[in-house]
Amino acid sequence: MLYIKFLLASLILINSNVNTDWKLRKDDTGVRIYTRSVAGSPFEEFRAVVTISQTSVTNVLDIITDVKNYPINFPNCGSAAVLLQKDKYDDIHYITIDTPWPVKKRDAIYEASTSISPNGKHAEVKLVPRGDYTKEKAEFIRVYNGRGFWELDEVSNNTIQVVYQFHADPGGEIPAWIANAVIVSNPLKTMQSLREKTKKLQN
Repeated sequence: MLYIKFLLASLILINSNVNTDWKLRKDDTGVRIYTRSVAGSPFEEFRAVVTISQTSVTNVLDIITDVKNYPINFPNCGSAAVLLQKDKYDDIHYITIDTPWPVKKRDAIYEASTSISPNGKHAEVKLVPRGDYTKEKAEFIRVYNGRGFWELDEVSNNTIQVVYQFHADPGGEIPAWIANAVIVSNPLKTMQSLREKTKKLQN
């Protein structure tokens, strides 16, 4: 019994540390952006949260898995294409990433795997790097290290909480301050764009 109490206390402490190491960096028009440092990496991880009313889990999924519109939905995304469509919400896709001069542009390949709960009120889209899926291109530096997820929860009738969390190492020689400088502004714009697009689906 003592061991069980100790184990539970340890788990609570671990979970507490996980939940409290995020720092709120921005709270703008209902979009909250958190960041935290990642052990062994100079690049921070972000967590963006927004609640969207008058929508559904599938409506949001339709937008965040719409690869052809990534250049519109994601700041600095120069182009995007599906390399393999595995299922409606599952794919392997390729993106290019614009960077400020004189930093060389990046490209990346991610596998998106989506799971939806039986009641349709929860969904998660996991993003795993697949940098070796195609050959590198000379004009880009391939991003091999980076992963994250989208998490959607129906918190009340027709109201969806969206969490977008991601950490990436852009590779090559790039100062961490350049990457970290947009770690708040980019996901903020992404979530604001997502919210606006769901409103258009309502009309």
